[in-house]
Amino acid sequence: MSIGLSQHKDGSYKLWIYQSQEDTLTRALNTKWNNALKSRDTLLAIQVLNHLSGVYCNRVNYSKSYDGYWKALLLADQKKDEQSKAASYNGLGILYSLYERRDEALKYYLASLDINLDLVKKGLIDRSALSENYFPLAVHYKYDQKPKIAHLYLDSCERFQSDKAMNLYTTVERGHLYVQEEKFEQAEQIFKQIENQVTQSSPDFSPIFFSYQGDLYSAQQKFEQATAYYIQSLKAAQRHSSHLNFVPDVYEKLSQLMSRWGKPEKANEYLKLANEINEYLYSSRSPNNKHLLEIKDKFRLEQERNAQLAKERRLAALEQEQQIADLKIFLLILSIGFLISAGLFIFKYWRTKHKAEKKALEVEKQKEAEKSQEILSVKNKELTLSTLQLIAKDELLSNLKNGLSRIQKESMSNEAGKLIKEIGLNKDQSWLEFEKRFTTVNNDFYKNIKNQFPNLTPYDLKICALLKLDFTGKEMATLLGISAESAQTSRYRLRKKLRLKKEDNLVEFINQV
Repeated sequence: MSIGLSQHKDGSYKLWIYQSQEDTLTRALNTKWNNALKSRDTLLAIQVLNHLSGVYCNRVNYSKSYDGYWKALLLADQKKDEQSKAASYNGLGILYSLYERRDEALKYYLASLDINLDLVKKGLIDRSALSENYFPLAVHYKYDQKPKIAHLYLDSCERFQSDKAMNLYTTVERGHLYVQEEKFEQAEQIFKQIENQVTQSSPDFSPIFFSYQGDLYSAQQKFEQATAYYIQSLKAAQRHSSHLNFVPDVYEKLSQLMSRWGKPEKANEYLKLANEINEYLYSSRSPNNKHLLEIKDKFRLEQERNAQLAKERRLAALEQEQQIADLKIFLLILSIGFLISAGLFIFKYWRTKHKAEKKALEVEKQKEAEKSQEILSVKNKELTLSTLQLIAKDELLSNLKNGLSRIQKESMSNEAGKLIKEIGLNKDQSWLEFEKRFTTVNNDFYKNIKNQFPNLTPYDLKICALLKLDFTGKEMATLLGISAESAQTSRYRLRKKLRLKKEDNLVEFINQV
């Protein structure tokens, strides 16, 4: 992303914000990240992703930066890469700091420091790596208006650092702390000594450096010099596409400077620019932050509300456009209310439709179950009827057999003996026919009851089948070729095997299987 300022012939300013997809550096880092993944070099991929997330943060693409740091953190945790975890925590701390989430930022800074201190203690990294932790902590406490603590962290940073660039950044922050403490001569001496070094060896850092110099002269009421350095800071940010998050802060400082200088129109113009950029960079409605859910949803809470009220009062004093602002707020609330109402209507519609479909499906299933039960009942009735017919036939055959037996005894007829054998065979066929038809109608009955009570014998299963068809003891005895007393005994033994209590109904229990 790029932020720029152009000046018209009448002296007014025009802000432009250009959101580019990727630049040369981010494209190169994305390529390196993809290559590392293809070669399965996860440790290199994590390092590249942390670097890429830092660049996105510098380019104020906070959504990609936030997602990148969390992705790197998860990968580092899986690979037990503690040094990369520390780097991710540091980056997240910077992001939370930009959104004025001071407590969360400090939590991540300290988590990163704890990891690196442990790695130093184990001899896994050099102590100079700790400067990467002490420096953001110094900046954090500087913005918390705690210069003494900030100086202590800068001392620690200087004690361990070996990188020239880090040494330069530490010196610049020391100078800015002197500005905060109103030690202007010391601050000016430091800035003059290192100005050439910053612009030549670390031009990407110049937006911050020039902004700090503007703070120095603004604090001393040197309006022209302060203005010149603030403008230099804006131009450097635009030229190098670095530290773009400083741009709205510089515009706010220019607005305050112009107010003190007695130039309300310029002050108003700069304040509008600052508000417009802040709206783009940090508003929860901004497309730049639509994926930054965790920060977006709790954005600045009460502190943000108070800061916004202060800005609105200052803007009203400069241009008296409070009515326009009220109208915008009203329209926004109206739009939100409409969207909420539409959302509730759609939600209720789909919920009602879902319930109706679910109920219709349940009714359909119930009808199918009832239909199946009716069919089963009809078939069982038919089976019972045919079985009773078999019983009647068997009774007739039994009487016939008894008569033939008497004839055989009296006449010693071989033909009578053959007929008696055929009658016995016919009775066996009757049972097989019954069992076949019963299994066809109640195909899972034997399987279910056998699964529940594996100790049942084939004879027990016969008794269960006849009970399911609600046969009397006499009918059971006839079909099985036993006495009524034996049939009653069989029922009693079956109750014991089924572990039924006295009050339990045997037939009802069988029908539930």
